[in-house]
Amino acid sequence: MRRKYAYLILFIVLLLLFYGFCTTTIKQGEMSVILRFGKPVKVITEPGIYFRFPYPFNRVVRFDARLTLLQPPPSEFLTADKKNLILDNCIVYRITDPVMFMKTVRDKKGAEVRLADLLSSHTGLLLGIKELSDIVNVDTTKIKFRAMNDELTELLHKDSESLGIDVEKVFVKRIMLPRQNVVAVYDRMRAERDRIAKKYLAEGEEKALAIRGNADKQSRTLIAEAQKKADVIKGNAEAEAMKIYGRAYGKNPDFFRFLKGLQAYEMMFNDKTVIVLDENSPILKTLFSGGRVE
Repeated sequence: MRRKYAYLILFIVLLLLFYGFCTTTIKQGEMSVILRFGKPVKVITEPGIYFRFPYPFNRVVRFDARLTLLQPPPSEFLTADKKNLILDNCIVYRITDPVMFMKTVRDKKGAEVRLADLLSSHTGLLLGIKELSDIVNVDTTKIKFRAMNDELTELLHKDSESLGIDVEKVFVKRIMLPRQNVVAVYDRMRAERDRIAKKYLAEGEEKALAIRGNADKQSRTLIAEAQKKADVIKGNAEAEAMKIYGRAYGKNPDFFRFLKGLQAYEMMFNDKTVIVLDENSPILKTLFSGGRVE
């Protein structure tokens, strides 16, 4: 019985040793390259358990087959109009050919250094033919930001094929301005706002002048029509008054003259008036006649 258990334990130990030294497990999202004395002999991309010879005959190098995000340190670039920009870029890539990857960049650190260098080179070339207004502008139709991202993606995709890497996307995460450029950008934005404000003020003043001119024209027309009607009414009233005066004068001319004379005296004299008259003055004659009209 003891010998039976000893054989079982020995079998289990041998099985574990075989599993540990003669097999390799590939997880989901991984790929491996089996090396024989440093030379690639097999590429495994599907998850599972695979047979291999023990070390030093075979050695397994594992790679991450998932998408990887690379964020190089922000770099400063010069635009076509000699303005400095600090760009914070990102690269999304995956390893597609592990053998080529090992031959060219060896490992993930070498790949990231190579990709960062390519990104910096292409970004500098693209910004060298673009002005600051193509990147930072109050008019969104003039910004060529997305086009630059697409161009960078295409360029790095072509260059990374020889490295065993597939660059899925390159994008600028953030644009920063050096301190010496901030004032220039603010001045340009302020000038643009002033130009728009002046345009609105000019249009408003033009409309205000048109409205005032139309109102003045209408007011002059209304005043002229009202004055015309007033003159007609006044003329009719004066004509009617003359007719009444004429009829009254025709009924008693002497009384009319007497009444007019009294009205004239009333307008001429007041309580402070001092006059010296001749005894034959018509005024004395009227005042001392007792109101009798001759």
